[in-house]
Amino acid sequence: MKALQFIRGRLDQEAMQQLIKEHNVRLLIDASHPYAAIVTATAQDAAKAVGIPFVRFERKEVPLPDYDKLHIVVDETEAANLAGKLAKENNNHVYLTTGSKTMHIFAKSEALQDCEVWTRILPTAEVLQMMEDLNVSPKRIVAVQGPFSYDMNRIMFHDTKASVVVMKNSGLVGGADTKLQAAIDLGIHVIVIDRPRVKLECPVVSSNDEFFKLWEDTNGLR
Repeated sequence: MKALQFIRGRLDQEAMQQLIKEHNVRLLIDASHPYAAIVTATAQDAAKAVGIPFVRFERKEVPLPDYDKLHIVVDETEAANLAGKLAKENNNHVYLTTGSKTMHIFAKSEALQDCEVWTRILPTAEVLQMMEDLNVSPKRIVAVQGPFSYDMNRIMFHDTKASVVVMKNSGLVGGADTKLQAAIDLGIHVIVIDRPRVKLECPVVSSNDEFFKLWEDTNGLR
């Protein structure tokens, strides 16, 4: 078996097709983040263009409970606007668990300008520099890598006096269940950014067992 190769950086469709050809790829499995819609669409188009099988490996969503303070929105802009509105009706404290990639939307949102916004991010130099460039106050940055337990989420939400928590439904691996339950038990508003929907023309699996069954049923996806 050949050693694994890791390639860093973003690829457009042309670059992805070139990579497939150079390495004689016979099957493309997209296991990117559930919210990386552009990556998934690009990978699917690249596989289709070169004529190889494509499989989407995606984490299952966490079932959302019936909770009167649960709000589902389509994107970060809607989440920021709603968070600002709900926060102003309470104590103006918002806790973001959405990561750094879309932080510019929240940092520049007029709806959140008068709110105390706490942001949980990865503790890397690149991310911290980005936060500084966005003029995010260091005292409201929680730089630590997850996933986090129910107890840790509850402590963070409670200690920051959050009245609104913003999250993604990134599945069990992303700790969506513990964030959700901690916020519910504290009786605070939860805004869930819905997953982007990519039109898939391929098999979708959510576990190793599902993939191996697919492999056997399709004779190696040939």
